[in-house]
Amino acid sequence: MNLIVNYLFESSLILGLLTIFYRFVLHYEPRFKFNRFYLLLSLMAAAVVPLLTFSFYRTITPEGNVYVGNVLGAITVYAQNTKEAVVPVVAQSSAFKWLYMVGCLGLLLRLLYGFVRLGGLAGKVKLVSFNGYKVADLPGQFNPFSFFNVVFVNQSRYSEKELEQIMIHELTHVRLKHSWDVLLLELLLIVQWFNPFAWFLRSMLKELHEFQADKQVLDKGYSAKSYKELLLFQATGARLLPVNNFNQSLTKKRFTMMKKDNIQKLLGLKSVFAIVTMTMVAVLFACELRDEEPAMTEEAIEIKEVVENTSAQLKTVSGPVFFVVEEMPEYPGGEEALRNYIATSVKYPEIAKKAGVSGRVYVTFIVADDGSVRDTKIARTSGFSVLDDEALRVVSEMPEWQPGKQSGKAVNVSFTVPINFALNDDQFQPGTTQKKGVAYEDMTEEQKAQVIEQYRKKGWEVSFNEDGSLNLKQIVTEKGTATPIK
Repeated sequence: MNLIVNYLFESSLILGLLTIFYRFVLHYEPRFKFNRFYLLLSLMAAAVVPLLTFSFYRTITPEGNVYVGNVLGAITVYAQNTKEAVVPVVAQSSAFKWLYMVGCLGLLLRLLYGFVRLGGLAGKVKLVSFNGYKVADLPGQFNPFSFFNVVFVNQSRYSEKELEQIMIHELTHVRLKHSWDVLLLELLLIVQWFNPFAWFLRSMLKELHEFQADKQVLDKGYSAKSYKELLLFQATGARLLPVNNFNQSLTKKRFTMMKKDNIQKLLGLKSVFAIVTMTMVAVLFACELRDEEPAMTEEAIEIKEVVENTSAQLKTVSGPVFFVVEEMPEYPGGEEALRNYIATSVKYPEIAKKAGVSGRVYVTFIVADDGSVRDTKIARTSGFSVLDDEALRVVSEMPEWQPGKQSGKAVNVSFTVPINFALNDDQFQPGTTQKKGVAYEDMTEEQKAQVIEQYRKKGWEVSFNEDGSLNLKQIVTEKGTATPIK
């Protein structure tokens, strides 16, 4: 369900950005062919781009990348990340699933009902051929319309001259295959019925269809005055003059477009701008920049620290512990499910966000021969106990794995997982606020004094743990006591 929600989330954002651009840049420009191309391409981009992923790698100099046993890929938990916060919550909501399915089903039934009704109308009348197209003469008070190659019109309501203009207008819809656009939009609405931009785009594309058909009538030599009178009659049912205070929304817009000048130079620049904008939106959502850490370029002290810590921890475990076995342990659902579990279960401590601290925690654990997770320990501290404790909590509460096997026998297997705590989407520099993870026993008195002064200026008092991580206490100037970060 996460994949579906993520798709809908990204698709809605893409459609929203492209629709807003169209509304404020291209909407009232009389370059109808390009505008239609842009809107249809926007629909395609919203449908296809979320399914694409292109990864670009950049080489960085990492603060810490420890190769101990089975080191899983780093999992980052952000203090502020809308997508990471919204998608899992929505995906796990049964109310959302039911509401979404009911909406989709309702619009699907609405579309099918429209097809049935059109088929019923066409079956009640005799269809006549006109220039290779079919015309259905229907009684009743309705405006003429077309669907694929059939034009529906009540011929008794109009004069011969008006019917000529109506047929030019409706056959333009048929010739330009506007019905396919309408059908495509209806399918989009079934999937994105909750997205207001989908409904807005549907309205604008319908307007564009009318603008194209109106232009064709005027190009055939009919006067704008007589054609406006016909539009007023269709809008109101009365024979009126096209006076300035007439305020039927779409009809008024069609009048305005009839008087628009086509300034080719300006329109050309806007067209280029539109293509560039669409390309940038597609790249933004389809491409992903990944940090690639080069192998074996870490500081020796960090590697030595984690190796020594892990080796010391494994000595306390009863029974043999393996790093690689013939059948490796497997988390229920695979590695992606494991990453999702940790990413959604870790809660960035509020007090850590308030203090503005971040870091990377290495947690070592053993998948026992019965599949349980045990002996969870910190292989390398983030520099802050509050972050270490949260990472340790989530790994300790991990569900049972499928145990690993060596020579057909279930055995204990050691893993190490790095968990990044970052304050926002754009930042993760492990150890940024912990002085590159320098342990207490390796710091000089001058370095310790600098750290103490740094945090005091920010309103925090510092004490050091034996493992090199920091305890912080918030300095309270008013009455009360200091609040510790363990």
